[in-house]
Amino acid sequence: MNETPVYLPRPVYRLFAAGGAAVAALFAWDVVREYSLPTLFFLLAATGFAVVYLRWTLMRLELTVDGVTVHAPLQSSRQILYRQIIACDEAGRIAPGLSLVYWPVSAEGFVEMETPRTLFLPAVARQEELLAALEERIPA
Repeated sequence: MNETPVYLPRPVYRLFAAGGAAVAALFAWDVVREYSLPTLFFLLAATGFAVVYLRWTLMRLELTVDGVTVHAPLQSSRQILYRQIIACDEAGRIAPGLSLVYWPVSAEGFVEMETPRTLFLPAVARQEELLAALEERIPA
């Protein structure tokens, strides 16, 4: 049986999500106590921050025989075939993730080589291994 490697996001995303949720809870408590528009704005910003990092915490990447499958919560799985990938690089400062540049696939199943798309993936455990595997399989 051939198992496909699964790459999970780094634990730092859990810390960011929990921190954002804690700050959002403090702002929510302040809005309930004494309503003000700036506090409501920061409540929404902290909630957005927590949701983005929670989504990245729950994301997982699967390296299959044909390509990379990205499983994200509340979204259908997205598969990007190796033949679609143009480049894969590390990007970011705090927790550098992977930036995947690829050609999209049309509804008919053809690779559209007019405008490439970019998909930013969160930093994962064993990222060097994933990057090496992707670079090895990207067509030259």
